[in-house]
Amino acid sequence: MPASSDLSNGGHSPGGSQALVHVNGASQEPSNSASSAPEFYLTERLPHAMALDALPYVDPLPAEQQQEVQQLLQQEMALIAQEAGGPDNLPDYLSDLPLPKTAILDDAETMLGKEMARKARGEPIPELDLSKYTSFTVPTGQKASDVKLWEKAVVNCQQLLQHTATAHINLELMNAHAAASWQRHLKNLTQTKDRLAAATKRRAEEENTICKTRKLQQVEAAGTLKQLDQTAQQYKNNNASIIAALGPLTAEVQDLKAKCRIRGILPEYAEEDELDLEAWQEAANVES
Repeated sequence: MPASSDLSNGGHSPGGSQALVHVNGASQEPSNSASSAPEFYLTERLPHAMALDALPYVDPLPAEQQQEVQQLLQQEMALIAQEAGGPDNLPDYLSDLPLPKTAILDDAETMLGKEMARKARGEPIPELDLSKYTSFTVPTGQKASDVKLWEKAVVNCQQLLQHTATAHINLELMNAHAAASWQRHLKNLTQTKDRLAAATKRRAEEENTICKTRKLQQVEAAGTLKQLDQTAQQYKNNNASIIAALGPLTAEVQDLKAKCRIRGILPEYAEEDELDLEAWQEAANVES
């Protein structure tokens, strides 16, 4: 039965007891392709990470140890911050990992892709030139005889009139279809919200299923461990009873050997057949 492994600071990971995590942070099926993302243990990236052989769902934590545990956690956090040069300088162990792939944002030809690229370059949003839609001037003075300027003024006037006509059409369309369009927009937002809520619920259910499975496994493992502990304790008690019974028998045997030596009838093999009672007691972990 596999036992769960919790991560804590204070050692190095043995490697074989944690689940593999892809560099993109997503669970995927293993691939044999040479170009596939390499796998690694996140604990190997933490200098103080270690695997604790524990069953967190069933291991008891007495109330008197709660404060001690919190103190140890605070001490460990202070040590990590001290090694990093302060709490604001904690290393980001995931900074060198690639971001998840987003087809729309990564495509430089889409509007969102272009905006993301502009934002990455630190360029401001280009302002729209609306002056030709809000102002109109005609040549005056010496420029009043310039035909090209008048042609440009006519074009500007036509653009202004077209902009005004388009705005009027948009107002009419808004009056006719704004309510229905807004309702469709709200419906789309609601559908998006429901879809994301369903995905969140599905992920939460998957997490709960994993936690329930782990808890069942740990409860089963705890029962097995308890049974083995009872068996070991029974063997220990049996050994203690045997050692206790050997005490008087050993003394009686030694007394008989002494009498046989006096009479000169002790066999040679009996001289070598000595019972090391202290060794037996030490092996049985029983005090004499």
